[in-house]
Amino acid sequence: MNAKQAAPTGTTIRVTEVNATEQARRTDEAIAHRAYEIFEQRGGMGWHELEDWRRAESEIRSKLCVGVTSSDDALIVSCDVAGFEMGTVEVWAAPRQITICGNPISHREAAARPRPYCGIIFRVVQLPIEVEPSRVVTTLKRNFLEIYLPIVRFQTGTPGPSTRRVIFGSPLRQEITALH
Repeated sequence: MNAKQAAPTGTTIRVTEVNATEQARRTDEAIAHRAYEIFEQRGGMGWHELEDWRRAESEIRSKLCVGVTSSDDALIVSCDVAGFEMGTVEVWAAPRQITICGNPISHREAAARPRPYCGIIFRVVQLPIEVEPSRVVTTLKRNFLEIYLPIVRFQTGTPGPSTRRVIFGSPLRQEITALH
């Protein structure tokens, strides 16, 4: 199997706890780097900064289609990762946001065209409720990725000024039924 093929069943997806601010910084840094590459490809001519930035954004911010469903104890984000190179998909998790990132499978383009972007692409998903990033579990079945995000519930009425966090969902849950 060559490195450009999509990830098969059983490949692990790395999940890293990264706060939302850092996720945005990393994404913006990749966009800035790509905008500079575009600027250089145009010969370094000024007055097209916004155009370069928008083009870089469109190449880096993925249009990856995701589905978000919920149960009593978790959110489940699912998507097809067939367009990514094997072993490059990663999930960054924060309490109210996740970012799915990886290298797209590059397709050979005609030599006359400018070199297409082949770096990491990002898909940011804002979550409607707070989740526990340290307990995120991913399952990959063929090219279908499911991200299981346990919901954090806050109990009220507890004595004292602070509230107690209660986390629902099993951290050992290994298998998630595919949403078909």
